[in-house]
Amino acid sequence: MTARARMGRVVLMLTLYAAALTVVAWRQSTTRETMEEMGRLSRELAVAADEREELARDLLGLEQRPWVVAEAGRRLGLRPPREEELVFTSGGSQ
Repeated sequence: MTARARMGRVVLMLTLYAAALTVVAWRQSTTRETMEEMGRLSRELAVAADEREELARDLLGLEQRPWVVAEAGRRLGLRPPREEELVFTSGGSQ
């Protein structure tokens, strides 16, 4: 093998080695970016789950009778009927 051919092989090997290192570095940086994005999305998902739980608790409170009665009185001027205002009818038709 001549010195020129040997030099060509060395240059080719160094070029391939540099290309392999470049690919590894690119892959690692891409992986790091992907992991950072996954962490950000995981945090956003946790915040959304907390907000959902808070809204569910609020909804439960809004569905309870004491709140509904109070709001009906405040917004619409309604009140629960007094005993003498109650009228019971039979369920059958006449």
